[in-house]
Amino acid sequence: MCGIQFLPSIGNICEACAIAKTDITVGITKEGMVNFCRFCHRYMRPPWIFCERDSKDLLSLLLKKIKGLNRAKIINAGFIWTEPHSKRIKVKLTVEKELNNKTKMEQTFITEFL
Repeated sequence: MCGIQFLPSIGNICEACAIAKTDITVGITKEGMVNFCRFCHRYMRPPWIFCERDSKDLLSLLLKKIKGLNRAKIINAGFIWTEPHSKRIKVKLTVEKELNNKTKMEQTFITEFL
């Protein structure tokens, strides 16, 4: 695709083109729901637990709700700032996965919770 010379390997594609062509986040949910009590400010795990907004506890609770993360290794996870009165929580994730030809690939994406 890119025109550079390389030694043929599995798939007959160079590493740069394989990385550009492959989406490793397929199968990982990009949206989710989390139950929140607006009166006592607790999240449903179960049981109901208190978590500060943008805390490690809340991040671990949200990461457990994302389906498909067992297929890739989490490199970095963090919150993206949203308005405090907003009912949305955005988490930015960087995952790593090994492709067929032993090339490790990192990709960043955003998951949104309501």
